[in-house]
Amino acid sequence: MGNQEILAWSAAIAAVAFVFLCGFLIALLRTARQSLLAAESTLKEVKGTVEELRGEVGKLASCVNDAAFDVKDKLQSTDPLFAAIQDVGAILSDVTGTARKAARKWTEKLQKQAESAVEHAAESTPPQWLKWAAIGSRIAIGLKKGKEYPAKRPYPRAKEGY
Repeated sequence: MGNQEILAWSAAIAAVAFVFLCGFLIALLRTARQSLLAAESTLKEVKGTVEELRGEVGKLASCVNDAAFDVKDKLQSTDPLFAAIQDVGAILSDVTGTARKAARKWTEKLQKQAESAVEHAAESTPPQWLKWAAIGSRIAIGLKKGKEYPAKRPYPRAKEGY
């Protein structure tokens, strides 16, 4: 075999290898083309979906803004109510303070009358109002003790009907 034959065989082998390589490249490019076509159709679908969603998001944002303004208006409309409640609270505080002062003065006056009645008790009979106050306090203490200590049956083991 001569150099010429070796060169011919080498050229034939290279041509066959080139044909196989081109065949594989063509198959690879066809697969790549199909993948790109699928990606393109998917991208078109995504674009359509995004456009639809953009419209929906715009509507949703509009509804949220309307709701926020509505809530803001309603909260502003309750401001006079809370101001009135604050005024009522201040009035109740004043009334409570006044009642506390009046009760304190009344208690002091009763204590002074009771002290003067004790001083004069040896000299004369107690005034009628003091008798009623004593009866009222006894009733109040009795009621309080009755709530604290429930009434017990005199015979706890006794059964009805015997």
